[in-house]
Amino acid sequence: MFGWIKRAAMWVAGLAALLFAAWMAGKRDQRQQSAIDTAKSYAKTRKELDDVESNISDDPAVLREWLRERGKQ
Repeated sequence: MFGWIKRAAMWVAGLAALLFAAWMAGKRDQRQQSAIDTAKSYAKTRKELDDVESNISDDPAVLREWLRERGKQ
């Protein structure tokens, strides 16, 4: 008599578990993509900074001129 209720409850619990697992997988993928995007952004910014720093001379006169030009921007 109550066998069909138990089976229905098991089906509902299984469906809920399946939906929860899919939701968690989506959140995990979103976190991974966010981490990848952040790392790419950091790498791009770091490369730009390294390129700028490599163009600056050690000569104080050149550095002074660079600062003067940078201040005008």
